[in-house]
Amino acid sequence: MTRFVTAIGIGLILAPTAVIAGGEIYGTIYTTQNEEFTGAIRWDRNENYWDDVLDADKRDKVYHEGRRRRTFKFFGIVFGGDNHGWTTSQFKIQFGHIEAIEPRRGNNVRIELKSGERISVRSDGTDLGDGMRGIWVFDDAYDEEIELDWDDVDRVEFRQGPKPGLDDKRLYGTVETSGGDFTGFIVWDKDEAVVSDILNGEDRGRTRKIKFGKIRSIERRGSSASMVTLKDGRTMKLSGTNDVDEDNRGIDITVIGLGLIKVEWRDFDMVTFSDPPASREYADFDGGRRLYGTLEDDSGEKYTGKITWDMDEAFTWEFLDGDFDDISYVIPFSNIKRIERNSRRSATVTLLNGQEIVLSGSNDVDRDNKGILVELESGGEMEFDWNDFDSVEFHKP
Repeated sequence: MTRFVTAIGIGLILAPTAVIAGGEIYGTIYTTQNEEFTGAIRWDRNENYWDDVLDADKRDKVYHEGRRRRTFKFFGIVFGGDNHGWTTSQFKIQFGHIEAIEPRRGNNVRIELKSGERISVRSDGTDLGDGMRGIWVFDDAYDEEIELDWDDVDRVEFRQGPKPGLDDKRLYGTVETSGGDFTGFIVWDKDEAVVSDILNGEDRGRTRKIKFGKIRSIERRGSSASMVTLKDGRTMKLSGTNDVDEDNRGIDITVIGLGLIKVEWRDFDMVTFSDPPASREYADFDGGRRLYGTLEDDSGEKYTGKITWDMDEAFTWEFLDGDFDDISYVIPFSNIKRIERNSRRSATVTLLNGQEIVLSGSNDVDRDNKGILVELESGGEMEFDWNDFDSVEFHKP
């Protein structure tokens, strides 16, 4: 189909020319009206950078609860029965792994990865589908900001933007919480992610709208207010909006080498903003590869091969979820070196950088795990229940 550019039916909002850094999501959006727009992309308001995460649902083949025993497959014959079904699970992937996104019929969406893999998902929440809050393209040709709805999108193709540079527009700092301090890139209230975004609140009966770029720190003061300190030294106690009170939807921190940290308002103490380092570029993401490693069972036997974790995570771009001290961790398997079962309720996760975290509260890391499958190099496969497994060490084939 021939594509051409027109402005009919699309909102064009004049915006100042911005220097696009290497970490910003960038690509071409083809619309259902045969338009095409190329530039930096802001997705659903709060996804702006290649390491931001796209959320959806996927349908997986899983084994029923209660099938807590090992099985062995050899030359196509499965010993132990085949008691499986289908379930819907969460799908999460960083934008940097994606080559294209294409809406299909109904709520279905096709995700094409750099690796060549194609995945069918269904819209969930606001990242895809009718619930999406919009897509903004800082179009190179128009030198304008173009706002699109999900229904406008025919296909999105991603690629590296212009010459890389520091992402000095991105929110970055240290978040102090009840479960420790985390330094990384910040998304505030699931919405504000760049210095031009606005913090809203009321100060002594006056409405305040403050650009995040002017803020030095935000400190929680109980359930209904926050103390905001500006870079010029001024302070003000703000209340009355979900930016500064208990209705805040949470603070997300992307920590380099770890993953995504999700903090609820009740666990948040203070954030101090600082200058950001360079974000990861599109070329830093490989589209993922098959999980591979060595599993050791509770009797000390070792099995090496392709690994499917919890019967639904099979690639390095997928995530392991868990909690520690009421803080939620969302860790890409590409950052994980080892997982060791501690008990029925928890596991110790060792990262490539040597950091160890004891996680619980998720079927990824407790007795509700649906099973760990190892596809052996011999052609057979072994399935392990949580209680059968001792540890997994991930490595390349």
